[in-house]
Amino acid sequence: MKKNNLKTTITIFSMLLCFSLFAQGPPGGGGSRGGGQGRGGQKGGPPEASEILSKLDTNKDNYIDKDEAAKDKRGKISEDFEVIDSNGDELIDLEELDASLNDRKPKKVSPKKLIKEVDDNGDGTLNELEVAAKGEKELSDDFSAIDTNEDGELDIEELKAFFEKNVSTKKSKRKKRD
Repeated sequence: MKKNNLKTTITIFSMLLCFSLFAQGPPGGGGSRGGGQGRGGQKGGPPEASEILSKLDTNKDNYIDKDEAAKDKRGKISEDFEVIDSNGDELIDLEELDASLNDRKPKKVSPKKLIKEVDDNGDGTLNELEVAAKGEKELSDDFSAIDTNEDGELDIEELKAFFEKNVSTKKSKRKKRD
């Protein structure tokens, strides 16, 4: 009889031990109970653009300005501010932030910023040589169509018209696919 009691006691003890270990869950907490853990609740994963925007946007205008970017603990947003701010409006919106986090090119293009980056001779316009030298393939391919006044230079108004037309063309192509 003592053997049966000993076996029963050991079995019950083992079961209780197993239950208590499994009831605690995986090491480190796991799951998605903890808040602010980044994408998909993975601890240490990169944060979502909306998370970053909500944390840095202290005045709640849905934009990150340079002062707010300076408060980024990692310093990455303020360091890359001009790159992330693809439309050159001195503000980072959710779309620009998301594009930079996902290594995509943002949809908006700032003609003013483009001229600033590509204009080697500082005349405020872009010629074919400057465009080709900077590898702006889209502008090179459509240079003569963009240059509506046919002066051999792309000015800010011609670039604005081109990019506005391009965005609306891409939107209509997407609608046709849907």
